[in-house]
Amino acid sequence: MAKLAIIGTGLIGTSLALALKKANLKDVELVGTDSDGSARRGAEKSKAFHKIENRLMPAVRDAEIVVLATPVMAMKELMEVLGPELPEGCLVTDVGSSKRLVLDWAEQYLPKTVNFVGGHPMAGKETAGPENADADLFRGKAYCVVPGPNVGQKAVSEITTLAEAVGARPFFIGVDEHDSFVAAASHLPFMLSTALVGCVSKSANWEDIAQLTAGGFTDVSRLASGDPIMHRDICVTNPEPIVAWIDAFIRELYEMRNTLTNEDGPDVEAVHEIFEEASTARAKLMAGLVNSRAREASASEIPSFSEGMGEMFAGRKVMERMKEFTRGKGRNRD
Repeated sequence: MAKLAIIGTGLIGTSLALALKKANLKDVELVGTDSDGSARRGAEKSKAFHKIENRLMPAVRDAEIVVLATPVMAMKELMEVLGPELPEGCLVTDVGSSKRLVLDWAEQYLPKTVNFVGGHPMAGKETAGPENADADLFRGKAYCVVPGPNVGQKAVSEITTLAEAVGARPFFIGVDEHDSFVAAASHLPFMLSTALVGCVSKSANWEDIAQLTAGGFTDVSRLASGDPIMHRDICVTNPEPIVAWIDAFIRELYEMRNTLTNEDGPDVEAVHEIFEEASTARAKLMAGLVNSRAREASASEIPSFSEGMGEMFAGRKVMERMKEFTRGKGRNRD
């Protein structure tokens, strides 16, 4: 029986196990472990895994695939400790939200007999822990596949197929693009949410203001309830792209400020145009009209994970799409 080990049984790790179990895997054992005893107990209660190990090494021993589902900063030490113990041919992947340092650590600490493919499912919640895990968390979401510099095509195919198995859309992307684009789409929103809460809650009138908060404040401040450790690790491992997008947001906000501070009063037409353009852009996004199909592999191109590990390791059509991507043929297609 093939063994898939997930290190980290919090929200993402346990949700991944639940989703893989829901995919009706054949001859695959899902093993989980976590340094936090409460997380292990929560994962065991969820019945997402076939087995929960109390210790790290038994969890990864003889594993075909190892998934790192811990906070990003913990991955460096994990790779350093696990590297010498991983079996030859093992595939290691992660679900972290930043990639440059993770790929650098993999190159430094994992042996050449092991393949590493970065992964990042664009899904989550502001509530952490295995008790909030959801088998459908990844369904319909993009799953970034970020190959290391020397990884084989077979390993990329395996992670691509794993992403499809949990209901996600594999999305091929380079490491620098990933860290910049995700800084805009994911990291900037929780920075803005945190800044909003910080700005308003530090007011001397916060207790009165709090009585007036409604749907708008609740919606925008939601991400500030996220896991502080996760957000901390994202920021310290991806600072430059985050700062660049914060600067871009400040410029945008300052332009909005300028439309309200003209000597003759607010520029009514300019203010209206700002909201009109944003409303149109978001409407297109929500309607699915903003796409990058060249980076995605359609479901018909990916072998079914539930057909077994042998089928998963084939992935011939997926690799044909990957070759197009790396040659740049698909990059300019709509």
